[in-house]
Parts: sequence; C-alpha cells; structure tokens
Amino acid sequence: MNDQIEPADAARALSEIGRRREQVIRRAAVPGWYWWATAVLTIALSAAVESGRGHGVLAWIGLALFMVGTLVISGLLSRALRGAPPRRDLVAPGPVPRVLAGIAAFAAAVLGVGLATGLSLKSAGVPWSGTIASAVAMVVFVVGGQILMRYHTAFLVRRSGGRG
Repeated sequence: MNDQIEPADAARALSEIGRRREQVIRRAAVPGWYWWATAVLTIALSAAVESGRGHGVLAWIGLALFMVGTLVISGLLSRALRGAPPRRDLVAPGPVPRVLAGIAAFAAAVLGVGLATGLSLKSAGVPWSGTIASAVAMVVFVVGGQILMRYHTAFLVRRSGGRG
C-alpha cells in the first residue's frame, strides 16, 4: 500500500479547501437585501414622524411599524447568517484596525451626510427636510454598507489565505 499523495492530488485538495473556505466567508457577509430593507424602514419612520406633527398617533404607528420591521429583518438576517457560523481563527484575536476604521468611517459618513443634509434643508425652510435627509443618508447607508461588506469579505478571504 502506497501512502504517498500525488502532488496534483494534493494541489487539487488544497484548492478545494481554499474554495470552500472562501465560500463560507462570503456566505457570512451581510446580504444586500438587509441594507435596502433597513433603509426603507428608516425613511418610512422619518416620514411618519414628520407627517405626525401635531398628531402624535402617526408617529407612534410609524415607530411601531419600524420596530416590527426591524424584528422581522433581524430574524431573517439571523437565519441567513446561521448557515455560516463565524470561525475565530479567521479573525485576529484582537480588533482589526482596518476593519474597525472602515466601520467607523461608514457610520460617520452616514451620520454626517444625514445631519448636514437635514440641517441645511431645515435652515432653508424646505418641507419634509427630515425625511429628505433620511433618504439621502440611507443612500449612503445602502451603497456604503455594501462596499463595506465587500471590503470586509475580501479582507477575511485574504487573511485566511484565499484569493481575495
């Protein structure tokens, strides 16, 4: 019996392991629908709050719908990500500065764009300034969130020895 492994067989096996590792990492990324669903809920909440001025009932209904929608999205996201549990050996033991910096820049961009838009529109007397600012910020949220996920996924693939 020969216990020797042919180099071609070993190369194929390592390639398959790398492909499957990359597949698990990519599957664990937050899906694109999450960003859109969260943006729609946020804009709807902003509209409900602004339309409910003087009639607090609309704001409370909007808040209730936002909370229910967020719970539904969280449940769906949890189920989507459950198929690819995170592995501790793919991420450094401590925080990864580049990834954390990306998350911080993303949050600052969404908040900054939303505040700047909202305050500018409000000072110009534009009606529905909060809803418009929310919509603009959510465009940044959707686009930036998907870019952030691509960056984070590529970072993990490179870190795990994949192609990136």
